[in-house]
Amino acid sequence: METILSVKTKVICPNWRDVAAFYREHFAMEVVEEWDEADEKGVVLALPGRREALLEVYDGPKHDLSGISLQFRTADVDSFAAGLDSTVARDGPTDRPWGARYLILQDPAGVRIIVYSGGW
Repeated sequence: METILSVKTKVICPNWRDVAAFYREHFAMEVVEEWDEADEKGVVLALPGRREALLEVYDGPKHDLSGISLQFRTADVDSFAAGLDSTVARDGPTDRPWGARYLILQDPAGVRIIVYSGGW
């Protein structure tokens, strides 16, 4: 079987520029590719210096994204939370039964974001 080299998640939303700016500002994600054509608008983002997990934010109609969560692991979720702008709504960090510590956010498209440390 061929080895998978990376994974890309695509979020389709009308406010794609705001969503991309959110991930660039709060997660230090870098633009890998960006396009703004008449019928095609979007951006591909990656963690700094990484290309294994990509996030594509694409222009399109509003979707119900409430069932989706993006999860980011960090060495210290409390330090990450302390570094966020005070305008970013958050829940936590809180301890979870399986040994992880969770911080829950939401991006401008309505995608639930979990930033965690600990656990596996």
